[in-house]
Amino acid sequence: MEDIMAHKKIERKKELDRRRHRRAERLKQRVREAKAAKA
Repeated sequence: MEDIMAHKKIERKKELDRRRHRRAERLKQRVREAKAAKA
């Protein structure tokens, strides 16, 4: 039972990291587009 809980915790952390990474990528993309628009 412990193993299942630990696994779920790890999966949840992975999912959160993935989400954070995607948001960072979107922000970078927006900055890139803003710079391109100004140039």
